Amino acid sequence: MMSLIFLLAALFVLAWPLWLRRAPPSYNYESIDAIVPAFNEEICITKTIEDLLWNAYINRVIAVNDGSTDGTAAVLDALAKKHKYLTVVHQANTGKGGALMNGLNYVESPYVLLTDADTEIPSRSHGLGHLLREIEQGADAAGGIPASSLGGAGLLPHIRATVKLPMIILKRKLQQILGGAPFLISGACGLFRVEVLRAVPLTDRTNVEDLDLTWTLVSKGYKVRQSIRCIVYSQECNSLKSEWLRWRRWIIGYAVCMRLHPRLLLTRYGVFTIMPMILLVFFGIGFFSCLIGATVFEGHARQLPIMLFPASWLIVTCLIGTISAIHHRSFRLIPMAPLAVFYLFLSYGIWLTYGLFGLATGREPTRDKPERYANVVG
Repeated sequence: MMSLIFLLAALFVLAWPLWLRRAPPSYNYESIDAIVPAFNEEICITKTIEDLLWNAYINRVIAVNDGSTDGTAAVLDALAKKHKYLTVVHQANTGKGGALMNGLNYVESPYVLLTDADTEIPSRSHGLGHLLREIEQGADAAGGIPASSLGGAGLLPHIRATVKLPMIILKRKLQQILGGAPFLISGACGLFRVEVLRAVPLTDRTNVEDLDLTWTLVSKGYKVRQSIRCIVYSQECNSLKSEWLRWRRWIIGYAVCMRLHPRLLLTRYGVFTIMPMILLVFFGIGFFSCLIGATVFEGHARQLPIMLFPASWLIVTCLIGTISAIHHRSFRLIPMAPLAVFYLFLSYGIWLTYGLFGLATGREPTRDKPERYANVVG
């Protein structure tokens, strides 16, 4: 089953160039204001801000310093002196949702981009133009595809990058086709009509405000779309501890959002987009548990690695890794691709230890702050 899923992913991403030759982007330049919330982001925010300022689609950047305790405020003030189209807002810490909504008060353009302080949006690409095209064709909000930022990254981000981009493209495209909208508009890259975001504001009632916002928009009948032609680059976690904390936040937040949006679960969107995500997890847990149990019970424990990771699976993962390697121009990703199974088992473990508890209680731990690394050209 796992090999089949990966094979379908590989075939899909091989057909990716055909998608890239479809509709052209919008050329409505300088029509987007970008909001960048920042809490202790001094190490990476400069490149993020300047990439946005150099992007032809951006009219103005609003950076909201959300009560940072490091040098973020000084970095932003220095940038503001260099760039007249950068507005810096300092505030007491409210959380990401509060920072974004405060930034919305300074928006003057008809469209607003929400992105993160660790996210690189290539200044010379037409990615934002493709998001803008989705909105000009009737969407109320459109999301880009988050890939991995590898410049300055360590081993774990490279492992994550081996399959992340192809698998996200596959899942989001299928979700949009079957469920009518993607699973979420990532906080790393979401474009909105300003009036929509004012009517349906972001909140900090969960630690996954982007997922909560997406599901709220869908439930209220807004049209949410995704463009696989807008690719941005977000930082991954360099340590196992940070990775565990981040995935714990994602998974518990997902569970809590299911409690917050129960009426959405039985809609087309819920049946084909929300529920398959969790059902695949528990199918995988059951499948691997039965396989391991039966193999050990029958006395074939030595054959377990071959049964869990057959040659066909290794080949398919390396094929997907090849697609990622070409995109990132880093061919060492190919032999690393099978190691990405770590993230599969990480999600299984967190669902069993934390996700079910979050689903039952609706309680989330304090939001963690991922470690950052300096954004450099990779």
